[in-house]
Amino acid sequence: MTSSRRIIIGFSSSGDDASSSFVKLTCPICTRRVLEKKNKDVCCGKTWTIERKNAYEYIDLEISRNANSFREAKLSGTSLFETPIVSNAYERGWRDSFAWAGFPGKEKEFDVAMRFVKENTNQRQQQNQKQQLGEVVLDVSCGSGLFARKFVDSKAFARVVASDFSENMLIEASQFAREENIDATAITFVRADVGRLPFETGSVDVVHAGAALHCWPSPTQAVAEISRVLKPGGTFVASTFLDPSANLNNDDLTKPFSDFFRDAKIGTGGAFNRFWTEQELKDLCQMVGLEDFKRERERQYILFAVKKNSVRCEDDDEVEECDIVLSMDD
Repeated sequence: MTSSRRIIIGFSSSGDDASSSFVKLTCPICTRRVLEKKNKDVCCGKTWTIERKNAYEYIDLEISRNANSFREAKLSGTSLFETPIVSNAYERGWRDSFAWAGFPGKEKEFDVAMRFVKENTNQRQQQNQKQQLGEVVLDVSCGSGLFARKFVDSKAFARVVASDFSENMLIEASQFAREENIDATAITFVRADVGRLPFETGSVDVVHAGAALHCWPSPTQAVAEISRVLKPGGTFVASTFLDPSANLNNDDLTKPFSDFFRDAKIGTGGAFNRFWTEQELKDLCQMVGLEDFKRERERQYILFAVKKNSVRCEDDDEVEECDIVLSMDD
């Protein structure tokens, strides 16, 4: 029988359950909500211990954390970033080296991402949130926390959640946050699998993924999860690498080359599980209900944003949920 342990999240100073202003963590197995400061097993029989020595320590909500002999087979684009060497190097030159592909630099990339988010944010929401763009921004595959810290500094959100699969990356992210005196009440570090996000459905305003999609083992599953956790009207904004044919800047002309690069997996391995075309990214997002694709690109660099549209019922009111009725002829 599983024993309960004390759960301390520290999202609010009141001691009450997390308010709607803060992210709602869930069990990654049964998706039942993990409550603050409660002794509670979730319905799958597993207890997720959330005890942190300090506010910067990460919360581990990744399913395999309790594994003994079992190890999931991983692609190189995932396993590489779990190593201490790469985790340490990421913000000490590794990320800047993306300039070869056309990445414009951290400051400009963040500025464009924020511009896209602002364009997708309803003005009424900004007014209600005291000029903030939303309550919660989730930085998935956050790496060393580079952009998560920028989100905190922007004060555009009430809460920043920095999430990554790599424990070593989260250790680096925590150390950078301490060194830069980032407000610990504004950021939470969570270890999680992007393909099984431990957050309630419709609980996040913005999801950001900087230079990450090419590393994910299952982009379809990951982006579907991102769509699930986004609030209606929420934004997914991400940067990644296009395939080498993008350097010719004519997608229609180079489509056969793109197909060849994809099928032959040329250039993959190491940090890259795959390269993308712009149309593939559009299709991927549309498949899971993310629309209004906009982007900026340069050579093999692309930064794009999509929006989760609200569901509209017959009365044309915006709703978060809508019954789906399946009918079958006799």
